[in-house]
Amino acid sequence: SPWVWWLLGLLVAGAVLALVVVAVRRRRTRQAWSARRAAAVAESTWLAHELVPSALSAQTPAARRDRWTASRPRVGALYRSLSELVASAPKDQAGSLDRLRDAVAGLGAAMDAYAATDAGDPERLGAARQAQRQLEDALARAVQLPPAPGAP
Repeated sequence: SPWVWWLLGLLVAGAVLALVVVAVRRRRTRQAWSARRAAAVAESTWLAHELVPSALSAQTPAARRDRWTASRPRVGALYRSLSELVASAPKDQAGSLDRLRDAVAGLGAAMDAYAATDAGDPERLGAARQAQRQLEDALARAVQLPPAPGAP
């Protein structure tokens, strides 16, 4: 009967439409995740290449402390963003993002300790420079990864 064919046609069209909607949503989710990942990598690069060198080269302990303290909330936001990315990362990217997050945390702690000194403790300076190198290594690994599957 023609009604059966119309009904089957409508069911097939509905199923195809549902698949298209699901595919579009997944693609948008992957694109949004990839954009958040790119932003976190950019923030990590800023931390390693701009903020830390600026703070470490400050002329006085007060200037060093002020530069670091003013930007500390931004570093905390970066850590939280990386934590969210790790939790939602594809398996092939979770490890490098986890290392990047740990490197940001390590650098934050090292800079907190160094910025708190008034005399520029050489041991704390060395720890801050080592933490900066670890962040550079973690960044290099994170940048080498391809974008998430299906990302533009």
